[in-house]
Amino acid sequence: MSPAESRKSAERLAEARRQERLAYIGTLASGLAHEIRNPLNSIKLNVELIESELAAAQTCDPAALRKRLARIHGEADQLAAILNEFLAFARPPKMEPLVTDLNQYLEDLLEFHEPECRKAGIALKRDFARELYPVRIDPAQFKNVVVNLLINAREAVGEQGEITVSTRELEHEVQIRVADNGPGVKASDEERIFEVFFSTKERGTGLGLAIARRIVEEHGGRLFLENRPGRGATFVIRLPKGIFLEFEQDKEPKSGTADERR
Repeated sequence: MSPAESRKSAERLAEARRQERLAYIGTLASGLAHEIRNPLNSIKLNVELIESELAAAQTCDPAALRKRLARIHGEADQLAAILNEFLAFARPPKMEPLVTDLNQYLEDLLEFHEPECRKAGIALKRDFARELYPVRIDPAQFKNVVVNLLINAREAVGEQGEITVSTRELEHEVQIRVADNGPGVKASDEERIFEVFFSTKERGTGLGLAIARRIVEEHGGRLFLENRPGRGATFVIRLPKGIFLEFEQDKEPKSGTADERR
């Protein structure tokens, strides 16, 4: 291939990628507009009803007004959640990875969420490997992954359910599994479960699992679903071992003379 042909090929590839990014941004914008429209309509309707009742102050019902104001607050909170999650997906913060004891990290998160599970009668179980290769993760960002999977599992099992978080060391990876004994994911939804703005929840944003997968992939790992419709769902995280581990003491210059270090 001549230099001119190589240049044209590179230009075509760059243009194709630009068009792909534009199409993706269009898809995100369309989905965001769809998710925001319903809460905005609800807010507008409730404000109009309040205005009407205030105009006829003699028939104004304070309890009804408080109820409508509570609805407005709820819808506004929903809008804020959608926008925050959208920004987290579209404009992720810079990674700040640290070498982490994954078992202890998960235990700390589980201890925080255990009271909520206990209140709902949900058993939150651990099945941690005794020895686990440390991995390098961004603790703040990776927390979003684990918490999202825990909340999804908690909502799936309902009362008296069971969630098991397990860790295992594989040949080249460290694995985390978040399993529940709920109804599982519908077979027809399996292919779409990680799609942006796809949700099986009535008021879900459809961004939680998309964000979780993106964060895991930025860590060099994989997030996927092992589904058993009618018997439960398991979300599996696999993080590579070798590329993350870099002990700090190996970086520090050794003190003393050459003779003392021999």
